[in-house]
Amino acid sequence: MPTTKKTPESAWAAGSETPPSTPFSLLIGYSLQLSLVACWVGGFASPAFAFHWYKTKNSLALSVYAAVVASGYIFPSSYSGSPGLKDFYMRYIFLPFKASQRRFKHLPDKSNPGIVLYHPHGMFSWGFMNGGAYNNFYYKQGFQGLVAASLLHAPGFRLLFVKLLGGINSAEKDELVKKMKGKESFGLIPGGFHEATISYPGNSRVFLKRRKGFVKYALQHGFSLIPVYTYGESATYWNASGFLSLRWWFNDQKLPAILPFGRWWCPLLPRSVELNTIGGEPLKLPKIEKPTLNDVNIWHDAYMQHLARHFETHKKEFGGVEANNKLEIW
Repeated sequence: MPTTKKTPESAWAAGSETPPSTPFSLLIGYSLQLSLVACWVGGFASPAFAFHWYKTKNSLALSVYAAVVASGYIFPSSYSGSPGLKDFYMRYIFLPFKASQRRFKHLPDKSNPGIVLYHPHGMFSWGFMNGGAYNNFYYKQGFQGLVAASLLHAPGFRLLFVKLLGGINSAEKDELVKKMKGKESFGLIPGGFHEATISYPGNSRVFLKRRKGFVKYALQHGFSLIPVYTYGESATYWNASGFLSLRWWFNDQKLPAILPFGRWWCPLLPRSVELNTIGGEPLKLPKIEKPTLNDVNIWHDAYMQHLARHFETHKKEFGGVEANNKLEIW
């Protein structure tokens, strides 16, 4: 039967403190937030811009674009980013939020590897970064976050977050299997772009009912499943609703289909909300080399229930605008 591994209440692991809030430090924070969003948006929009520059014969813009694309691939594969840049980035990027914290009861390691599952995706996955998935920003027991390959190769995003910050890797099957065979824990956002599409302020939604692949892999390698929920993620931006079938079709093509609006004076910046990234107890899975569909369904249902309990347990203390919500599992 599905079981959870209990951890003493004193085992909470907290992240590092942010610097004092001053006009100058806030300006740095806003700039770093904008850099992240620009890398997301610009990365996906860059082919259209490149085509426009080609048609209008804008050689300067094309040259800059080519340089940005190439710069994401010139670093040696062994390069894991600059520790000083990582520290600077993570100390300031969350400063403009009303508050931000991260709490983990269990951190995976070689002796008890796990998949750290982040919910919800939100517009730009602030909780994924806040919770340390950009390669061990806060914790000695490091784990690497894995993202969609389409984002991994987006020009600006690849340069900043894959190379300069040395944080993330691909969520494709080959990389998952490689890590699990080596008993390397990793972070994942199972809801993906579909979950971003259904994000809306005031709601607590995860896209999980059709996401079962991670459960199959976890069973095959005996990995635990560790739920992480970021209260406040959905409130960082307003998002368009409706036309879900069409937007999910775009998501099926591994493309985002969102229309975010953050601060009124700069819609690309997230709103000033409380961002609380809370990690829960691991759900320990058995090792089944050839799990049946029934095995996968049983443990997928167990994880959804485990996540719902995790949400309910901590929503009053950390939920903020979500404190009275019930988790919606789509």
